[in-house]
Amino acid sequence: MPAAAGKPSRTESTLRPALAAFAALALAWLPTSVSDLAAAEPADLIFVQDTIPARQDTTRARPPRPERDPEQLPDSLAADTLSELAEPFPAPDSLMQELMLRPGYRPVVYRGDTLQFSTQDRTIHIQERANIEREGEQLYADSVVYQGESRFVTAYGKSKLINADGEEVDSESGPVYYDTDRKVGKFVGGRTRWEVWNVAGDFTLEGTDTLWVEDGHFTSCDLPEPHYRFEADKIKLVLGHIVVAWPVRLYFGDVPVFWFPFMAQDIRRGRHSGILTLRFGVNDIVRNSSGHSRHISDVGYFWAISDYMDAQLSFDWWSGTWTRLDGFYRYRWREKFVNGRLGYSHFFLPDGSREISLAWNHSQRFGERADLRASIQFVSSQQFQREAEFNPERLTQQLRSDLGYTRRFDWGTLTMSGQRVQPLSNPDTIGAQPTTTSFPAFSITLQPIQLTPARSPLEAKWYSGLTWTGSTNFSRTLSQTPTAPDVSNISSGLTSNLTLNNLRWNSSGSYREQVIEKPDTLVPPDTVIIGPDTTITSALVIGPEVRAGTASWRTSLGYQQRLIGSTTLTPGLSMDGGFFRSNETGLNFVATPTRMSLNASLNSDIYGFFPGGGSVERIRHKFSPSLSWSYSPAVTPSAELEGLIGFRADSVRERHTLSLGLQQTFEAKIKPRQELPDSLDGEQTDSLTALQADSLANRQDAEPRKMILLSIRTTMLTYDLVEKELVTSSLSNTMTSDLLRGLTLRITHDLFEVTDGNRRFDLFLTQLNLNFSLGDRTLAGLFGDDDPLRSGRGIVPQSRDMDLEEEEFPDRGADYVEEPESRGPSRSWNLSVDYSLLRNRPKEGLTVPNRQSVRTNLRFQPTENWVLTWRTQYDIENGRFVDHALSLRRELHRWSATFEFLRASNGNFLFSFFVNLNDLRDVKFDYRQETRK
Repeated sequence: MPAAAGKPSRTESTLRPALAAFAALALAWLPTSVSDLAAAEPADLIFVQDTIPARQDTTRARPPRPERDPEQLPDSLAADTLSELAEPFPAPDSLMQELMLRPGYRPVVYRGDTLQFSTQDRTIHIQERANIEREGEQLYADSVVYQGESRFVTAYGKSKLINADGEEVDSESGPVYYDTDRKVGKFVGGRTRWEVWNVAGDFTLEGTDTLWVEDGHFTSCDLPEPHYRFEADKIKLVLGHIVVAWPVRLYFGDVPVFWFPFMAQDIRRGRHSGILTLRFGVNDIVRNSSGHSRHISDVGYFWAISDYMDAQLSFDWWSGTWTRLDGFYRYRWREKFVNGRLGYSHFFLPDGSREISLAWNHSQRFGERADLRASIQFVSSQQFQREAEFNPERLTQQLRSDLGYTRRFDWGTLTMSGQRVQPLSNPDTIGAQPTTTSFPAFSITLQPIQLTPARSPLEAKWYSGLTWTGSTNFSRTLSQTPTAPDVSNISSGLTSNLTLNNLRWNSSGSYREQVIEKPDTLVPPDTVIIGPDTTITSALVIGPEVRAGTASWRTSLGYQQRLIGSTTLTPGLSMDGGFFRSNETGLNFVATPTRMSLNASLNSDIYGFFPGGGSVERIRHKFSPSLSWSYSPAVTPSAELEGLIGFRADSVRERHTLSLGLQQTFEAKIKPRQELPDSLDGEQTDSLTALQADSLANRQDAEPRKMILLSIRTTMLTYDLVEKELVTSSLSNTMTSDLLRGLTLRITHDLFEVTDGNRRFDLFLTQLNLNFSLGDRTLAGLFGDDDPLRSGRGIVPQSRDMDLEEEEFPDRGADYVEEPESRGPSRSWNLSVDYSLLRNRPKEGLTVPNRQSVRTNLRFQPTENWVLTWRTQYDIENGRFVDHALSLRRELHRWSATFEFLRASNGNFLFSFFVNLNDLRDVKFDYRQETRK
């Protein structure tokens, strides 16, 4: 975090040259006549040493400048403007160097066409292009008069003060006065700049830190003829602290458009404490309808505690809805690699109830091998958060909290974590997502151990050595739904792998347990309840919880053999077994039978080539089938195991399956845009520049560009050779292409219709998802003249992200002003489309509605200054728009106008119109209307 102290503001560093230059004249005097000095030095250069020691600096003056060629000295008769006088002074001779290097004095160097000195009143008059320099700070003027008796300095004509950093203060026409005793200066018709403001008027300097401006005007517009300006009768600037003006009139051109009783801006650099800027709209002062609720926010204070931490506390008030207390605390300690932010919101509702919201982000590194990260989000009421939300995007998100610690050792990596996911969807709706909490969760992954490494590089070509790897994990997950019992799942596992070239031996063990807390009485489906007094004797009451756990182990041996090309055959042998327990077994483990299975898989790639056309040289078709076979004989379970409810009876029968998978890819090889001829004659060689020749040669040597025209991935089809039926009940095809950015098409079909337990083959479309993006250069780089990959552009230019992410710890304080959004290329546009279709197979006596919607995101920039963004979701089945997010922005050169309309799926909508000055966002017109359903 940068420090706030120790760095002067731009205003302070700009205006201090005036005080420094005039104070230098007050300390100067002439020990001899002008003629004596003129004999030793050029007529336009006179050096004078202060006779009064400097009170604040007892060090030596700066070293002399190096010698310069006399022919490079400026012609004193040719210069007629102040800008032409900005030449460094010639180097002094040995006598002057000795005088200037005396300790305790500050040298003042000045020159002019004519210099007059009066010994009676000790007056120095420098005429015709006067130039004075003192410690790198310079004063230019048509003429300067210093009165030694009254210690008063006057500069006439055009004047310019320049400090060591090159910053200027100008006086175009009026004189400049400075009283060195009272430390008060007067600039008539002065001009300067502080921060982003160009200021003009009659300046008065008081001391070293206060500037007054009378009848002044200021603007941030950098055009020769500013299109807007502020005029004020009085302006007070406390250097490096604050600027206040009153009364203030806003002009566009010569037309007054607004009047302010006063304006104030904190111009302190960096982070600092201060009162927040109050936010409210015009309609919060004058309501346009009786149903509008006033809303005032940011009533609070920002506290810069130190360079490493800060805090903020504020109040928001929404009439008839809530009063909210917001606060946050931020910290960053770079040397310890610690940073984070803690936020808290407390809502006071009209009915007397209260709701809270908490967010905490923390990141910390413990050396080079340990990391701790936390991201905690919590709300006391999901319903209140859902009803109070206006952003349509956030209604589809989840409140996710993550906590993780990672420690890397020489022997492996330890990871401990926890997670809580809290959905914002209505828990009372059908298919509502539960709140899940995963804690604790940890895993240990061991580094690979080379048991028998290769003894020589030659041996390593056919023998890579025996390698062992292992890992273990444990996790507990709790699912909570308001209308259902809590469900807890425990999972743990242990793996061990041995690898010897293409031979692999994998072993694993796991334990999984599910606990349903406080379940209802389980009633068999054939029980008939006649009345309220009927006793249900066939009901099964298990107790306060339902528990079922399975411990399993598995070991497998596999070998991969390459056949032809990329074709591989992988045979394998595996054995598995386990133990089962539940409430019926008294939570005692019952052994399950051990099974043995044989398996093999065959994978291959088959290529086909087709001629191209146009800029496509040729097309390659890659056909990648995969075939898997598995067989396991039947096993006989124990009598105790067969009667258990949680035990699957089909897990002991004979298994004999055959699976087929398929993936296809169509790739296009693009011809080079330009090719270098085999031979060039003299004229052709001369016509090519060296840069063009190198570019053509690089293009010819580079690998041709390839593009995926279409890729199709099909899910596995599994056939049961024992039951002689297709086990797979649904089939999915996923298609992607480079022709459109982000093009993805996923189609899922249900294969069978089940009627009275009988299956009949009947394809039925159950799901379709389509995603793609379009832009102004979507097809320009495919077959056009430009090469988007080699020129650094994509097929579709990356659009500017409208939702800018805030930095982890931005350098902002109470006077923080958001920078205007950068402008992108003119007439650019981008459209992304997401179509979703969910269908259910019709069933007799049961009607489940289909769901079909399309979500679009459009960003359109018709000109350099206009930007339109529109996000919406349309429900095709119900024929209505679910939500809207429309934003229209206009850049007005230092000003911005924004129109925004939001409508969320919960019925809340927001309408706002905001016009603000980019350099001072407090100068704004804000109309905002919020309606909460």
